[in-house]
Amino acid sequence: MSYIFLVGFMGAGKTTLAKKLASKLGYTWQDTDQEIEKKEGMKVSEIFEVRGEAYFRALEKQLVDELIPHQNIIIATGGGLPCFNDNMSKLNKLGTTIYLERTPKELFQRVKQATNSRPLIAHKSDEELLEYIETTMEKRREIYLQSTIIADRFSQTPEKIIALLQN
Repeated sequence: MSYIFLVGFMGAGKTTLAKKLASKLGYTWQDTDQEIEKKEGMKVSEIFEVRGEAYFRALEKQLVDELIPHQNIIIATGGGLPCFNDNMSKLNKLGTTIYLERTPKELFQRVKQATNSRPLIAHKSDEELLEYIETTMEKRREIYLQSTIIADRFSQTPEKIIALLQN
């Protein structure tokens, strides 16, 4: 099967689902943000603060470019990773992409407690956060929809994802 990439907005549950799915399938899993943090020796929020978003997006591109054919691995991507540097088409060529689709209101509920640890939403008020999510989702949606599989919120369990992969 090679790679399975979980894509979607921040707070969609990509990392959590990657861990559960990997356990059920006997695969390994990775989180691109965690891989970048290891490589850089600093948190994503620090990378954004010290080096800026463009530097971080270049690190994501490098990570995608360095992927080589591999077996049985699930990768939880950062929310913006598919939307820059033609990464989505690269991911689609390397494996199966699964978009974890959520509404802006659901995403808002899921990330509002973590605004300080997420650089793109740091220190936003509730109103600013919801507006940011809606605006950014509108821009990213067409990229996310290029995924091999679209999983709505009711399909986002390991068992249902496995069934979608077998179709």
